[in-house]
Amino acid sequence: MSSPDLHLSVPSRSEEWAKVIAAVRSRPAADQTRLVMGVADLYSRHDASPPQLGKLAAIFIELVRSVEAQVRQGLSERLGATDWLPHGLVQMLASDEIAIARPVISASPLLNDADLLHLLASASTEHRLQIALRPDLGAAVSEAILNTDEPLLLTALASNGCAQMPADGMMRLVNASEHIISLRQPLLDHPKLTETLAERLYLWVGDIMQQALCERFPHHADQLRLAVDDSVRVLADARVALKMHDTGRLTPVSLLRFLREGRRGLFMQGLCLLAEIRTDEADAIIRQPSARQFYLVCLAAGIDRAAFPETLEGLRRAGVSVPPPLIDTELRLGERDRYQAKLELRALLDSVAHAHIFH
Repeated sequence: MSSPDLHLSVPSRSEEWAKVIAAVRSRPAADQTRLVMGVADLYSRHDASPPQLGKLAAIFIELVRSVEAQVRQGLSERLGATDWLPHGLVQMLASDEIAIARPVISASPLLNDADLLHLLASASTEHRLQIALRPDLGAAVSEAILNTDEPLLLTALASNGCAQMPADGMMRLVNASEHIISLRQPLLDHPKLTETLAERLYLWVGDIMQQALCERFPHHADQLRLAVDDSVRVLADARVALKMHDTGRLTPVSLLRFLREGRRGLFMQGLCLLAEIRTDEADAIIRQPSARQFYLVCLAAGIDRAAFPETLEGLRRAGVSVPPPLIDTELRLGERDRYQAKLELRALLDSVAHAHIFH
């Protein structure tokens, strides 16, 4: 079969192209390549009306669908980064086997976020990895990858220094690196790693990576080392508070003694155990402009109304920025037993978690 003259015009009859497409399946790959590239050249140069161009695009797509995989791969490698291919053809190539899809997923400017999100939801792991490595990946697609919690995809995303991230994207990767070891080296090298994030990463990497973090942030090296010291102290305080709680020795009286002794960390760990809340919830409550919510925490932990002003003052002396004390009438309004306080506190924390008040 001789190749038709592809440099004239859009065929006036699509039936003729249907015959060519049907016949092309029986031709050698070299002939298929010549025909496909000829149609590609015609499509790229053709000054046709939208309806005519749409017909040619449909012929082009159907032709590529009918050729051998090696021909589709050659087309993808040669034209995958161009900005003039039919969008439908790019979508088809991107969902093809990975050797064909890779050049398109990596470089085609015609793939939009909707296309990539569809591939993330439906394509193979290899396709999804290639999406995570795509330069200038959009924040919406990065968010979808983060939501998968798949170590391979997260590691690929962390390795992609050009990807756009949602506001909390880097923090989520750094947090995940506590348990996903493969994330640590890409994050250490990541251009968006900040000093604050480096402090957190420093807590669970080995000596060599800790040294590398200090070298990357030389003016912040002391703070990085202090972050480990703080983490060790927090862990030690948590162990002591838990042991006291399990043996019945953790009481509101012991909490106040910790404050008088300047043992702020042990006070906070014990307070959270008695009030049955997390430490991050307690930290968020302390940062509120009013002391009302922290008063509820103290009541839930068994610290009574009379000791609340002393509690605030003890935290202030320990260097914690706390809200101003409540006036006496506000303290009286807060009278409730410990069980009621725990129920109200949990309802409050659940409601603000949904409303993102603390974020």
